[in-house]
Amino acid sequence: MTTRRRTPTKRTRSVAAGSWLALLAATTLGDGADTLHAEVRASGLRDVAYRLVVQSYDASDGRVPGRDARPVGSLQRAVTADELRHGVHVNLLELRESAVGSASERPMVVAWIEAGEPNLEFDGRTARPRPGNVYGVARREGRHDAIQISLNRKLAA
Repeated sequence: MTTRRRTPTKRTRSVAAGSWLALLAATTLGDGADTLHAEVRASGLRDVAYRLVVQSYDASDGRVPGRDARPVGSLQRAVTADELRHGVHVNLLELRESAVGSASERPMVVAWIEAGEPNLEFDGRTARPRPGNVYGVARREGRHDAIQISLNRKLAA
């Protein structure tokens, strides 16, 4: 009796942790849609309600992107100081006109917190950190790598 040989199946990339918007984006944009997985942490915060904003950019010079920079992905959500101490996991849908260009580009992710509720426009895409906000930045090594962001800087006035 012959044994059946299994041919390796092509592995498809995960479209986002189950988001219907990510599924829709992947079917219409193909490689122009991707999901960023990140964990955001902070310590030494007061016990108040915060709005966490996370944005991803394809290219940056290492500083917080300016007002004219356009993020490829953005989200906002309500968090507490306790959640941030333990780490907040976020899945950020990124929408590009096409797949990421060169392998030498290392996209940047910026995250910050503000006192308040998540009441910005839909996803906080036009929001920018303001003086006094606690923020963190991280470079993304690979397109599908999860990243960790530590909110350990304060934006100067």
